[in-house]
Parts: sequence; structure tokens; C-alpha cells
Amino acid sequence: MPALPPGLHVETYAQRSASKVDVLWVVDNSGSMAPRQENLARNFEAFITLFRQGRLDFRLAVTTTDIFARPGELVGAPALLTPDTPDLAEAFARNVRVGTSGSAYEAGLEAARLVLERQAEEGAPQREALAACEAGCETERCREDCAGRHPVAFLRPGAFLYLVFVTDEEDRSPQELRAYWRAFEQAQGIGNDGTVVASAIIGDVPANDCGATPSQRYQELARLTGGEVGSICDAEFADTLRALATSAVGLRRTFVLAHAPDPETLSVRVNYPCGVTAEAVEACAAVDRAACEGQPVEALEVVCTPRQGGAEGWRYEPERGALFFAGRSVPGLGARLEVRYFEEGTP
Repeated sequence: MPALPPGLHVETYAQRSASKVDVLWVVDNSGSMAPRQENLARNFEAFITLFRQGRLDFRLAVTTTDIFARPGELVGAPALLTPDTPDLAEAFARNVRVGTSGSAYEAGLEAARLVLERQAEEGAPQREALAACEAGCETERCREDCAGRHPVAFLRPGAFLYLVFVTDEEDRSPQELRAYWRAFEQAQGIGNDGTVVASAIIGDVPANDCGATPSQRYQELARLTGGEVGSICDAEFADTLRALATSAVGLRRTFVLAHAPDPETLSVRVNYPCGVTAEAVEACAAVDRAACEGQPVEALEVVCTPRQGGAEGWRYEPERGALFFAGRSVPGLGARLEVRYFEEGTP
């Protein structure tokens, strides 16, 4: 293999789904929300199907936008739903029917922050015991045994964190949006920002025809974390919940580079298996399947040139030293991302 030119870096990343996902639903419980809650409960199967297909180890929890009555508390019995929960769909439906007697001062971002803060505090002893146990492990079986002996209920080490806000009002939380973004990004520890995603089912921005208030803050948080946004005005949430599930399974959107690049030299491509469907690569700016002739379906020879910029492309974020893939440009399951660039300051 020929030597690379001085200063040129080539980095590759394998796209795999998460094995563990913790999902926090923040559901508006003010007076106008009864039909929205019913819509959410009715279409739950559209969300959970992908989890089951991927055999994910998940936790589903629900809280409300009311930060005065039960701040930081989860609702429902049981409050944490797992793959082993009997009648999962029925249990989820009960938990998201949070009622309509909550405060009209909806503060979903603050409600989520309070839950995560409380879960971090309550789970701290188990996390410390788990870390101490795993420190002596050399095998995966040993680590699994440690997890069984020191179970963490929520915000589990190694789990993706997925936040979903469901409301027909704008967020009224007291802090600036960026403060909540930073708090959520760091909920799983420094360096795990790529494993936290927020999505929302909200009033359309800039306007809607169903009486819901446009929710700029939730929309911006979803953009910052690579989440999805659906309309609270939809008669059925099924399509939106399928989109939410796709991002919830943990496909990475953020890829931190090893060196500071000269942004003008960035070259990005995504290799897919030869058996990839046309639908899976339809968001690519260009697709080359020529190298697949005579190759097995699992060979990573389909070359996708992803779009750059916009709502369906990648961008370089210098503040994080990372590539971020927006919308449908996120590399799919089983893909391999390849990034080439010259280091900043290279002559």
C-alpha cells in the first residue's frame, strides 16, 4: 500500500446500533392533551417494532411537563418498562395517559433535566459498584455478571439516552436552551455526547392548523442533537414514531475526528454492503455499485457520496472537532464511514 502524503489522515468508523437504549418520554399533561396522549398510546407498536427486531435491551420511562407537582419523578406502575414487561403496549399506554390536570406552565426541558439529575443521584452507588466490579474483568461474561449483580435502573452505563418530548405548547423552562443541551449531552458522562439524542412531537413551526403552539425550543434541541421532529397535529403518530424509533436505536450521527482538519480538504464517503436496498441509500448525492459485480451481498463495496450541508447532509462542527450527519444522511446500520483530510496547518 502506498504511503499517504504528509499530513493526510484517513479515519474509518463502523456504524452499529446500540445494544442498550434508555428512553425518557416527557408528555404534556395540561388540559388540551387528552387526544394527543390517546394518539401516542394507540400507535406505540410503530415505535417499538424496530426495538424488537434489533433485540435491543431497552428501558422506557415517562414523566410530565409539570415541574411543580412531582418534580423529577417518573409516572406509571411499573415506571420502567423493559423487554420483559408483560403486556408492554398496554403498560406503555397506561403510563403515557398522564391526564390533563397538570400545570399550564409546561416546562418539558426542565422536567427532563430534573428526572436525569434524580436518576443519576439514585443510581450513583450502583454505578460505582459496577465500575469497581468491571475493573477486575477480562472477559465479556465477567462484565455481564457484574451488570447482573449491580443493576442500574436508568441512565445505564453504555446505554444510549433518547429523549422524546410530546406537547402542543412551547417550552417554558427557566434556563437558556443551550444550557439544557449541555446538560443532556453530559448526562451519560463527559465524552458521551454522541450517544444522547432528543426528538419531539410538537406544534408545527412556524404555524399549524390544529391549535397547537409552535415549539421553536424543542425543534432547535432536536436539530442540535440529531433527533427527529414530528407534528402533534397528525391524525396518527405512526409514521412519526417509526422515524423516532430509527434514531432511537442508536445509529451515530456525530463522529469525532482524531485531529483538527483543514475543513476545505474534508472528503467523506460511506460504504454499504452490496445487498443494501435502494431506499437505504436514496439520500446520497451519488451511489456507485460498480465494485459489487461478483461480490457477496455483505461486501462493503457500494460507495455512497453523502450530501454536504443542509437538512439532509453532513457538516463539520469545529467546536466539537466532529462531523455531524443531519436528517437521512446518517450512515445506516452496517455501513462504514471513511473520512480523509489534511491536518490543519499542513503546508
